[in-house]
Amino acid sequence: MQAHNQIKTFQLTRPNGESTDFVIKSTADIYEQMENDPQLADQPHRHDYYTIIVVEKALGGAHIIDFKEYPLNEAAVHFVYPGQVHQFLSVTKPNGYVLNFSSTFLMQNSISEELIDRVYLYNSYGDSPPMPVNEHQLSTLFGIIEQMKTYLHGDNYFRYEALGALLKLFIINISGACTLSHLNAEYESGSHHLIRDFKRLIRTNYKKTHKVQDYASQLSVSNDYLNRYVKEKTGKSAKDYIQDKLVIEAKRLLLFSEMSSKELAYEIGFEEPSHFNTFFKKHSGHSPIAFRKSVRATS
Repeated sequence: MQAHNQIKTFQLTRPNGESTDFVIKSTADIYEQMENDPQLADQPHRHDYYTIIVVEKALGGAHIIDFKEYPLNEAAVHFVYPGQVHQFLSVTKPNGYVLNFSSTFLMQNSISEELIDRVYLYNSYGDSPPMPVNEHQLSTLFGIIEQMKTYLHGDNYFRYEALGALLKLFIINISGACTLSHLNAEYESGSHHLIRDFKRLIRTNYKKTHKVQDYASQLSVSNDYLNRYVKEKTGKSAKDYIQDKLVIEAKRLLLFSEMSSKELAYEIGFEEPSHFNTFFKKHSGHSPIAFRKSVRATS
């Protein structure tokens, strides 16, 4: 059956609408623009690029990422990956910056996506909490951003190479400052590769198979070993990861497309729409159509 997918995804552009691969914005400027023009008020949306938001202070509000709400209060770094649904709702003018950059920009500057992935390596789908930073760490990140702004608005012939080097330095500083830094030694030891490869397989194969044994086979490990290893490292089973991915993708499609439940079920790999409806209600507490209505009513 042909699904009529009407997902709308924002692409990366400069203020004048010109296509680009790297943008820096002030959170205060964005807030003022939205205050002056209610039509610009932030609605649930998603991008085809990476977003990093660094906020010094935001007294009230929330950042909603993949339908999970994180309160805005302390200084923190927020990651939004391509395809994630998010909505930034601050009740006061936040002091900080938004960095937007594409996968192409990472590739052109030899920045491995693994460097970014490691920040939330042990998190499941739909779980992207902001990372608190202290005053020293925040000062370091803001200093790097100021250098980025100088190159971005300057005429240096190698400004994009400089921006790439600064972005890599910026991400390395985040990785070192994040609350998951106690896992860095384990990450470097190589024991992370099974989880990393498992998550990558889920991203590319979740429409084709929902069975742990199929992923275990591709990873050349037993079904039991994969389940035990993932559970030991993350607290969630391999099956949980697969199901979390399916729930998140279903929610995104329900919000951003006009697919029927039947079309959506086929789209994410369910052979029987009734099985999808039962699965979705069990994991979200709502039927697919009820979820769509409730989310759009509050958007």
